Amino acid sequence: MTQTERIARAKEAIEAHKAVYYKDGGYDKADFWDYAEIFEIIDDMYQITGDPDYKEQIEEMYQFVLRTYKETWEYNPYNDDIMWLVIALTRATMLTGEQKYVEMAKINYDLTYARAWDEVLGGGLYWRVENQSKNSCVNCPGAIAACLLGKVLSDETYFDKAKAIIAWQNKVLTNPAEGKVYDCVNLEGKYNYWSSTYNQGTYIGANCLLYAHTGGEEYRVNAEKAAAYTMNEMYQGGVMNNEEWGNDLPGFKGIMSRWIRLFALTFDKPEYMEWLQKNADSAWTNKNSKGLMQTKLGEQTEEIEYDVFTCSAAVAVCVNAI
Repeated sequence: MTQTERIARAKEAIEAHKAVYYKDGGYDKADFWDYAEIFEIIDDMYQITGDPDYKEQIEEMYQFVLRTYKETWEYNPYNDDIMWLVIALTRATMLTGEQKYVEMAKINYDLTYARAWDEVLGGGLYWRVENQSKNSCVNCPGAIAACLLGKVLSDETYFDKAKAIIAWQNKVLTNPAEGKVYDCVNLEGKYNYWSSTYNQGTYIGANCLLYAHTGGEEYRVNAEKAAAYTMNEMYQGGVMNNEEWGNDLPGFKGIMSRWIRLFALTFDKPEYMEWLQKNADSAWTNKNSKGLMQTKLGEQTEEIEYDVFTCSAAVAVCVNAI
């Protein structure tokens, strides 16, 4: 399949998803972080294609954020939710040059970092405001957000935060030797060693961004180990045909696809793009009559009502397989 054909297919996937779930800048029953990740799909498509239609969609989605979530989000107890939307907005400024997006992102990153980071367990960001556990789902996106803010704002202090977060992540919530990213640890030192696509993906992404900024060899090695673990150990190089249960889990692999793509392009690893393309091809083959693709990319999408986030992951995979 040519790149032109992959772009056309990705556009069709986005439009099919929008036709079912999108209205007036919002996505039906998408909560705060679901919306942030769907926002990033539009960022991805504009970054890859330069199509001005997606620039307009970025603005529409920002206006929805402004009127729905307001300018600051301290009311949201989930620190990870805020980091996801910070990433989407900061990328929007990087892509469009519109400063209002990053201005909102900076305010909310700063307030979240201030309440989430402390030296308990040697550092790291808390998942929620109750400060009961420190999770990869906030630390790895927190490092990505810091790298992006540091680049856009030309502010090295954000890169310092990202370096500290990843250093802590490596010590506490990752096995760097095998590239396995753990889920979380609570304040009593009890671990959840489960690995998910989105934690693997954001760890890869943070290390790619730190490598681009510093040239540090350790970041390349971290990214390579985690990418290999994801593709070869979690999926044996095959189709991602899991993560179907739960409110959040079905959208995870869409996040991972974004950062695997960055890894493949940063380090010239075409085998990872080929793997994404294999998954996109399988998802597309299994779409239903509405053009929707469920999160189990190797199985037929039924003619039933799926959650908006469940059907976003395959769209992200199709976009990032370009």
